[in-house]
Amino acid sequence: MASDLLIGESRGVVLRHFTVSDLPAYREWLQPGQEWQRWDGPYNPVRQPAEIDAGIERLRGRIVDGTLRAAPIERAVVAASDDPTGLMGMVSWHWEAEESDWRRMGVTVFDPAARGRGSGTEALRIWTDYLFAHTDAVRLDFSTWSGNTRMLGVGHRLGFTEEARFRNAREVRGERYDSVVMGVLRAEWLAQGGHSALT
Repeated sequence: MASDLLIGESRGVVLRHFTVSDLPAYREWLQPGQEWQRWDGPYNPVRQPAEIDAGIERLRGRIVDGTLRAAPIERAVVAASDDPTGLMGMVSWHWEAEESDWRRMGVTVFDPAARGRGSGTEALRIWTDYLFAHTDAVRLDFSTWSGNTRMLGVGHRLGFTEEARFRNAREVRGERYDSVVMGVLRAEWLAQGGHSALT
């Protein structure tokens, strides 16, 4: 893997820039019926193949010289250190409120063989480092649901605080769950030794 594609690496997990060669694998992981869809926003409608193809083509149009390079980048590939050109997941962020530089992050581990091994924790650790190092964000957060205990565990392991819990706000497979937001402030992340690029 070219060194200019690397964003960060931690404990067997690599975060790297998204490239045009990732599009076929990404398209496959987005298809309906994937195991990861049971955990990552299962209350949202599953996109159908035509919608997926349209989204892939929009993404292809944003790739310049083979790589998605907007600054700060809005999404990156999660790969294993021993297979850095692979695609086992993604991280991303979007504006919750641009006027106050409030960004909401996300991490998805697509490959079921990589789940439960700390890949999501390390990916979000690198992504949090990257975003605090390359933006002026005062805070970062993510949203999940109370049935996704692994994602809640990721937040706790990384020192995020549960900032909001909307009781019985999500329905998943016929049962009610809470919607949960976990966040971390820049000062808190620095205090626990985060984003070494700034220290």
